[in-house]
Amino acid sequence: MDNAGIITTIIIQSVLFIVGLFKIYTDMQMKLRELDVRMTAVEKQDDEMYTKLDRIMDAINEIRLELKDKQNR
Repeated sequence: MDNAGIITTIIIQSVLFIVGLFKIYTDMQMKLRELDVRMTAVEKQDDEMYTKLDRIMDAINEIRLELKDKQNR
């Protein structure tokens, strides 16, 4: 192979390498966005669950106080 062929091969390989790196980068960015969306949904579900648990604890405490008041009478 002559010098022009070697240079052309190196240029083509370099371009393909750069395109490959760009594809890997874009795929990772997409996966990170999807993960962020999933994490946001899970955090929202967790917040809703904690809110419900807080309401349950408040109801239990209220019932406990009512029972205590009835025992004191």
